[in-house]
Order: sequence, then structure tokens, then C-alpha cells
Amino acid sequence: MDETIKGYLTQVESSFGNEMYYKDIKLRHSTWMKNVTLKNDRDILNKLFYNLRFFSKLEIKCILHTEIKKLKSLHNNLEQAAILPLSPVDGRYSGSNELISLIKEIDVEEQFNGGRLLPFRDSILNDPKYTEDIETLIFVDDIAGTGGTLEKFVKYHSKSLEGKKAIFIFLTVTRAALDKFATIQEKYKEIDFEFIHYHELKKVSSINILSDDEYKRLIDIEEDLWGKGNNNILGFRQSELLVLFSHNIPNNTVSNLWHPSEEKWKRLFTRITAPNRKMQNYSNAGKGR
Repeated sequence: MDETIKGYLTQVESSFGNEMYYKDIKLRHSTWMKNVTLKNDRDILNKLFYNLRFFSKLEIKCILHTEIKKLKSLHNNLEQAAILPLSPVDGRYSGSNELISLIKEIDVEEQFNGGRLLPFRDSILNDPKYTEDIETLIFVDDIAGTGGTLEKFVKYHSKSLEGKKAIFIFLTVTRAALDKFATIQEKYKEIDFEFIHYHELKKVSSINILSDDEYKRLIDIEEDLWGKGNNNILGFRQSELLVLFSHNIPNNTVSNLWHPSEEKWKRLFTRITAPNRKMQNYSNAGKGR
């Protein structure tokens, strides 16, 4: 292992050793490197690792705290507002739920120190259907990769959002997502949108960390993992992102960092997922017994 990567591993271990994704990082990095044998391939993987944008729990809390404080000053102390997760319309648990948990944590810390972040006990709600009489809705999420989740959300809730102020806060977005925001804003003119983001992510192919030959080789590595034409090559729908949150690694991140098959590839980071619950008609369960 060269001195550059040794030094970098020591640095991230020192800075983020208390975060679950960086515990035992030197050992896990060593195991990840064993997936490839050629030095050029190791260089490619290390360049991805060097350029990974990590959002620690502390940084995420600071971002959320700052943005909500700003909104309090602009929107009557949030007296007529509610904060909600930007949940996928199919009801899946997502990173937005993790951010809601952190906002609750911030509010508890504020109260412990004699203040308050949120004006009411029910300033946080879980579903837009409970916001009929609330003027301003603030939705939070960790990432807008393609903007598809937001587009489906707005389409599904468009009638209930009409006439309201709908503010969307993202930790990080892509250019594709920003373009999608503009399209949504133009389509749903009855909704007063505001889109806030802290950071913009660039594709691997546009940040010049790999040579043309290295980028082609990266595609080969990814195709060997998934098979040609798979949606997860270079990240979901070829997102080509390098991002990691303290609570999860999104599937928009280049996939050799999180590939799910331990038998095929020793991943560096574990992507937290769970199987979907089988749909059942519980109202009819047990009848006829």
C-alpha cells in the first residue's frame, strides 16, 4: 500500500472513526483492494475512494439546523408550517426518514439547552394528508439524484399541495435533479415551490479524476459485476456519483463501493436495505376458520 493511501486512511479514521461507515476502515479497504490484482485497477478504486463526498452525522445536523433556523426567520417562526419526510409514494422507508430523526434530535438538544428549534410538538408530521390547514410544508431528503422521487411525489400530492408553499430541502443534488426541479416548477404553477440544496454532486466522468482509459476500465469492472445493460452500472441509472451519508450509501454511488454480493465482490461499504413486506389482505385473515 503506497504512502498516499496510508495517510488518507489514517486521516479519515481520525476524523470519522466514530461513524459506522469508517470503523475498521483500514481493514475493510485492504479487503476491498483484494477484488483486483492489477495496480491500475487498484489506482482506479482508490481514486473513487479519495473523492467520495462523505456527510457525517454532525455535518448533516449542522446543515439541517442552519436551514431550519433560516426558514424560521422567513416564515413567522414556522408557526404555520410543518416539516415532513419526502417519502417515496410507494411508502418505502428512505433517507428522508433519517433526516426527520435528526431534526427531532436537534430539537431535543435545543430544549436541553433552554431553547427550541420547533414551535410545536406536531411541527413534524409523517404524511401530507394531515396538513390540510397548514400553509407552509417543508420536506427534507438526503439526495436528489435523478429527481424522479420528487417528480412522482409532487404528481401524487399535487392537489393537496395547491395553494401552499412547498419547500424542499436536500443535502445534495445533481444537475439532472436541478433541471427536473425547474420542469416541476413550470408544470405545477398552482404550487409555490422553493428548492434548497446544500451541495451539488458531479458525475465521475465530469470531474476529471480518471483518464479516458481508466474510465473505460471502470465501466468494464462494473459490467463484470452486473452484466452489460444493468441499471446499477456506475450507480443507479448510470448516476456516476461518489457520495456517502452517515446513515447509508445511496445506490446512485458507483456500485463497486457497495455491490451487494459478498461472494462476487468484497464491498467497501454496506448499503442498508431490507426486503419489502409481502402485501396481504389482513382484513380477511383468519376468516373461515
